[in-house]
Amino acid sequence: MHWFQGSIPEAIIASRNRKCIFVVVVTAEDEDSQQLLTRLEEENVSSVFNSFVSISLKSGSGEANMFSQLYPLVVLPAIYMIGLQGSPLEVIGGLVDIPTLLSRAQKALKVHDEQQNVAQASQISEAEVLQTTSENIEPSQEEETTESGNPGNSEDGPSGLSLEARLERADQLLAAVREKKIEEEREKEKIKERERRELGKQLQQFKEAQREREQRELADSRQKEKREEKEALEKIRQNIAQDRIDRAARYQAAQTSEEERRRAAQSAQEQLQRERASAARSAFSRLQFRLPDGSTRTEQFSSDVKLSSVNEFIDQQIKPPFRPYSLSTTFPRREFHESDMQQTLRELDLTPSAALLIIPVAGTGFKPQTNGSAGNTWLSAIFAPLFGIWNWIWGFFANPPPRVTHQDSTAQPQPNSQGVRRRRPDSNIHRLSDASPGDSSDDNGTWNGNSTQQL
Repeated sequence: MHWFQGSIPEAIIASRNRKCIFVVVVTAEDEDSQQLLTRLEEENVSSVFNSFVSISLKSGSGEANMFSQLYPLVVLPAIYMIGLQGSPLEVIGGLVDIPTLLSRAQKALKVHDEQQNVAQASQISEAEVLQTTSENIEPSQEEETTESGNPGNSEDGPSGLSLEARLERADQLLAAVREKKIEEEREKEKIKERERRELGKQLQQFKEAQREREQRELADSRQKEKREEKEALEKIRQNIAQDRIDRAARYQAAQTSEEERRRAAQSAQEQLQRERASAARSAFSRLQFRLPDGSTRTEQFSSDVKLSSVNEFIDQQIKPPFRPYSLSTTFPRREFHESDMQQTLRELDLTPSAALLIIPVAGTGFKPQTNGSAGNTWLSAIFAPLFGIWNWIWGFFANPPPRVTHQDSTAQPQPNSQGVRRRRPDSNIHRLSDASPGDSSDDNGTWNGNSTQQL
C-alpha cells in the first residue's frame, strides 16, 4: 500500500487536486493495530486504497493530536474516509476483517462519486444561468442604446421583449438557481445527517461490542482468579493436612521411642534394684576358687567379710603352689588390687555368688607340674579329639549336676599317671597333660580354649 509521506495539509491539498478521498489511519502500539496494518497491505485491499490519498498517524503524535481536535478518536485503531468538503464519508473503528474494509471503502467511494456529480451539475447550472443572464443583459443594453438614438422604435427589438420582461425573466432564473442550490444544500444536510446517524450507530455498536468484550474478559479474569484462589486454598489445605499427618507421625514416633526408652530404663532400673535387693538380702556369698590347673574349691562366706579375709583363707586353706598371686573375676573381667582388700564382698558385687580366679603374677616363673613320659605326648595328641568327642556325647546322656567340692588345704594337684587327661569334678572340661617329668611346655595348660591360666 502507498502511504502519503507529507503532512496532513499537504495530503488534503493532494486529495483535492486529485479529487479523491482523503484517508487517515490512526493506530496505537497494540496487536489490533498491527493486524489492521497487515490487512491494509493485502493486495485486494491496497488496490482499492491506492486510489485514495492515505496517511498513517501514530496515536500520541502531534499530527494525531491535531487531527483528534477536528475528528474525535473514540476507538483505536480507526480509519477516517473524508470527502472533498471535509465531511467524513466512512469511519471504521477497531479491528475489522478484509470484506468489511472493502465494502466500507466501496460505500465511501460511491458517496464521493454522488457528491462529485451533484457538484458538477450545480456548476453547469450556474454557468448556464450566468450565460443566459449575460445574453439577456447585453440585448437590453443594445435596446437602450437604440432607444436613446431612435426613440420611435423603442418597442421593436431582436427578441421582441421589453427590458422589464427580460429583467423579470432573469430574476426568475436566478430564483430557480437559488432554489436549486437550497435544495442541494438540503440534500447535503440530509446525507450528512444520515452519515452522522450511521456513524453514531456504528460507534454505539462498537462501544457495546467493546463493553461486552471487556465484561467478558473481566468475567473470565474473575473466574480465573477464583479458580487460582481455590486451587491455592486447596493446596494450602493439603499442606496443612500433610503437616498434621507428619506431626502426628513424628509425635507418635517420639512417644513410642520415649515409651521404649522409659520401659528399657524402668526395666534396667528394676533389674538393678532386684539385683541390689537380692545382694542386700543375701547375707552369705558363695565363692568358687579356681586354680590354673583346673582344680576348684567352693566356700561360703558372710557378705560383710572383707576381701583380705578371703585372701587369708586362700593362704591358709587352699595354699596355692605359687606366690605371689592375684584374684580376678571372669565376667565382667576385673582384677582386685591392694586397694580392694579393705572392701566387703557386698561392696565388690561378689554376692550372692561369684567365681574367683587365683592367677600367679607374671614374672614368677611358675609352670603347672605334670608327670608322664615323652612317648605319651604324641599319643595324647592323636587320641585327644576322640576323647573330646566321646566326653561331649557322654555329657548329653549322663551330665551330672554340679556339686560343691571341698578339698583339703594340704592337697596338691595329683598328676595323671597315664599322662592323657584329667576330669574336673564339676564340669565337662578336660585337660591334656604330658607325662614326661620336668616338661614345662606352655601348650600343656589346656586344649579347649577355656583356660584360666594366666602366665
